[in-house]
Amino acid sequence: MDQPLDPAARPLAAEAKTLAADARVMTLATGGSQGCWAAPVYYLYKNGGFYFFSSPDSRHIQDGENLESGCAASLYHDSDEVKALRGLQMQGRIAPVSMNVEALAAAGAYVKKFNIRINAENALAALTKQYRASFYRFVPEEVYYMDNRLGFGSRKRVEI
Repeated sequence: MDQPLDPAARPLAAEAKTLAADARVMTLATGGSQGCWAAPVYYLYKNGGFYFFSSPDSRHIQDGENLESGCAASLYHDSDEVKALRGLQMQGRIAPVSMNVEALAAAGAYVKKFNIRINAENALAALTKQYRASFYRFVPEEVYYMDNRLGFGSRKRVEI
């Protein structure tokens, strides 16, 4: 059972960062010429961004990269009790990840987080080839931490 949260015990931004690091699936929501779309992706939270692999041809990537208004994302802690529901609601942008030291480190950490059996040093190249996917980063511009342990519908803007 999830315990009630004492807001004085730990800052909400710290709670939000822990949730971002611990959760595994984020839903990206985009809108484009075909209407609104939502897609779940496995992600790694690192350095204020959410790294994920996806097909460059997928609808959420096509919409997310081409919209000036950006996109939305959400992730949640799984719980059996409505009083324990907590999550992040975000607005931001999706961008391809350039091949650099940070991207290589993020891909290696992604492989470790999801226990993918490939060499972490070559993770970016191996995953790109194996899944015919590209590496992307969702960068949040606005983040709200929602936590029903603080009261039903409690939501506060945070910096993560």
